[in-house]
Amino acid sequence: MNEWKLREKLVQFKKTWPILITVLLVSGLIAWGAVHLFPPLQRATADLFIGIDITRVNDVSSLATYAKTEPFNVDDYKNWQLSQINGIATSERVANLALEKLRELDPYWEDVSTAEFQELQDLFWYDVGTWRLQFQAPENVYALQGVQAWREILLQDLARLIRESEDVLELEGRMRASNTAISQLETRVAEMELLIAEIADVRVELESADPQQEMDDSLREDLRLLIAGAAEEDVLWEQVLDEIPEKDQSHLAYILWIDQVLAAVESDLESHQAIMEALVSDHELLTEDYLREIKEAHGLSASLYIGEETTQPKIIETYPDTQIAFLGSLVGLLIYIIIWVMFSERRRVNS
Repeated sequence: MNEWKLREKLVQFKKTWPILITVLLVSGLIAWGAVHLFPPLQRATADLFIGIDITRVNDVSSLATYAKTEPFNVDDYKNWQLSQINGIATSERVANLALEKLRELDPYWEDVSTAEFQELQDLFWYDVGTWRLQFQAPENVYALQGVQAWREILLQDLARLIRESEDVLELEGRMRASNTAISQLETRVAEMELLIAEIADVRVELESADPQQEMDDSLREDLRLLIAGAAEEDVLWEQVLDEIPEKDQSHLAYILWIDQVLAAVESDLESHQAIMEALVSDHELLTEDYLREIKEAHGLSASLYIGEETTQPKIIETYPDTQIAFLGSLVGLLIYIIIWVMFSERRRVNS
């Protein structure tokens, strides 16, 4: 029964063929006329290449202060660098510089404001690799001028910022060296503090016994190895080890020697602590210089490299008139079918 009803509807619909042809022609003409009366903006594209030399990426944790985020890893660093480039590419400064160039080229651009220029821009990217710049304008020639000027200015600006980031790289190297030196000193200070505590324990043990008692050979050897293990290769430590009492000496002799050792170790400890404080202070100054240079380079790194793609800017072709008319006719046909079915069903219900 449903099949018979559908066949009946198709027969009824075929009888409206004059209206159908009229709808197809009129809707096609309307679409064609609308496009010509209100032509869409023409679009031009140009490509550039963005890459990161990962072998030049070192400690990125210090960038977190400038990036105002949690310490990040290399992937976070890459994404942050690319977002910085995106911000620069669509910035007001780059748009201003591009407009200055264009106004020297063609009077058309005198009436285009910076905000309007930015609204006509589109930037398409996913990761490192090819980035696509797209620019819209009423005519092809202006779209091509716009995208070409935008790409040239952007490449120049990025190249300048990356050159400035070489200073950042140099400071980064100095900061790594400073971090290493501070870490080594911290380890040495901890070792010396532990040595002082252990020697002091031995001294207390010797004091608690008879001062005139002869030193135990095993305890003497443990004490010697303890100090020799922490000794540095300098005259002070050599003298301390050379002056250790002989095996047959009393506890008192070793107590007096331990006092000399403690004085030497504490003096050396104070020297190391002073050096470490100076290094920490210098590192803080380096960090300030580093963050200032990063800010001047807009966060870009010397590990970035950019290049202009060999392809020339090109126009994105719009649909030809025949396709526009055809699509308009299809839309008109769909609307007509919907309206015809609605009225047909209403008449059937009312009959």
